[in-house]
Amino acid sequence: MRSATASRYRELEAAKLIRTRRGAGTRVATPPSEPPRPAPDQLATLARDFTSAARALGADTEAILTAVREALD
Repeated sequence: MRSATASRYRELEAAKLIRTRRGAGTRVATPPSEPPRPAPDQLATLARDFTSAARALGADTEAILTAVREALD
């Protein structure tokens, strides 16, 4: 298996989308009964990325907060 392919398999396994067992192959994982809760640091990173992109477009704090509130509704 090429390293790029192996890397993609590891990503899918880390996301718990597939399960690979030696001798049994790779199977699509059973979906969780409830959605996973994002880690606070993941949300913080997403918020920083969004804020930086919005500021690059010229948005001020109030415009950013309004956009987030509207997206949540």
